[in-house]
Amino acid sequence: MTSKNHTFANTGTTDATTMNTSTPTATSTAISAPATTPSSVSRRPRSRTRAVVLASAVAGLVLLGASACGGGGRTDPDTKDPKPLPSPTTTKQEMSERNLGYTWPLKTDHGTAECREGDQAVFTVPNGTTYALNERARQAGYRDIGAVRASGDDGDKVSLGSLLSRTMKLCQLAR
Repeated sequence: MTSKNHTFANTGTTDATTMNTSTPTATSTAISAPATTPSSVSRRPRSRTRAVVLASAVAGLVLLGASACGGGGRTDPDTKDPKPLPSPTTTKQEMSERNLGYTWPLKTDHGTAECREGDQAVFTVPNGTTYALNERARQAGYRDIGAVRASGDDGDKVSLGSLLSRTMKLCQLAR
């Protein structure tokens, strides 16, 4: 067995720690543990460091996600106490601002969400015009929903996320 001595210095104090590490050879079967550090060398607990790093990463992802999704909604919607949508029974469902509250993404206050063939999520406004909510519906030739999207308090378009996710639940009924 060969041995090497390594010296580690703590930059916050004048203490230095020598650690003996052993490298086993072909004839050696013993494993030697490194020497312990003196109590005067202080270290930040790993669990706290990991928690700080994790919290920072989560906060960064939340901010990135919020900025990438578009507007965050309206802080003063017409509906302050949303009424939950009933469980869907078909691939078509009436929805309104009363159901989604501040996350309602459209200028019109109601319409019909529908899942059509091939998971095409569409929304029909009261005048009968049907708009695409997802890429499959756009590829099928439906109009872009941008014309009727509302702007949030920050000036960005309100995210279609809540409306689209509820519409995609209708697609599950078609299967």
